[in-house]
Amino acid sequence: MTPPPYVLSQGVLAAIGNALSHAFAVGIGASHEASNPHHEARPCLPSVRERSKAQRPSEGHARTIVEGRWGMCEFTGKCANIIQSWNPAILGLVDSLPYDEEVVVWGRRWIVKTSTLGERHGYGVYACEDIIVEDSTSCRRGGPPLFPYGGPIYKRRHWNMILKQHPEWKTFALEMDTFAGSSRRHSDVRVIDGDPIRSGNIDGFINSTVGTRPKRRANCEWVFVEGPPPAPYGQTYHEDHCLVLATRKIRSRDELFTHYEWN
Repeated sequence: MTPPPYVLSQGVLAAIGNALSHAFAVGIGASHEASNPHHEARPCLPSVRERSKAQRPSEGHARTIVEGRWGMCEFTGKCANIIQSWNPAILGLVDSLPYDEEVVVWGRRWIVKTSTLGERHGYGVYACEDIIVEDSTSCRRGGPPLFPYGGPIYKRRHWNMILKQHPEWKTFALEMDTFAGSSRRHSDVRVIDGDPIRSGNIDGFINSTVGTRPKRRANCEWVFVEGPPPAPYGQTYHEDHCLVLATRKIRSRDELFTHYEWN
């Protein structure tokens, strides 16, 4: 008895058809790549957001060490990325301030040495030449400029973060927008870090007349200036700044004093 012919089911036929189609497509692709020897598969690159995320160091592990008047200060976390570098030359200041030696700042000679207030007050700034103010009664806000209050400028909220890690940094901080001429709101006040060691800020050695015995008279003042300093100094610096102006005649060997309150 002859067996009946074997008939393939529809499912089996469909599976065979799919396999043949796949094999035929692979063969076509291989021959196409062979005929195009310069063709290379493009790697799958991460997006800009993914790359920046991968390259950005973790804020929890960020670490910055900065030199100051009290030695080396370490900042971690977000503060490590907030701390700014500073070049004193952009405001016509010197890189380092020697003690007991003359230094030229903004075309005039000065010397930083022990203050006449005594050693407990530290250093003071002395003129090494006469500085003439034409009319002491009308020079307010108009005396000859001596030098700027130099240093990196921080937003208040960033400065508060810095002080949480190193409270001693407030010693040379100047809130520049508290002076007449600035239109910023209190919450937007900017702070200048005027540490002489970090910023070459000779202004940081000027002592206050508050509480002095015998009472000293102020011979200079700080003023807010919008825009760059007067020529020829600091013309590449286009930010707002604070400037020291003479308010009365300063004789050679006089120590500079101004009026400010300690925080």
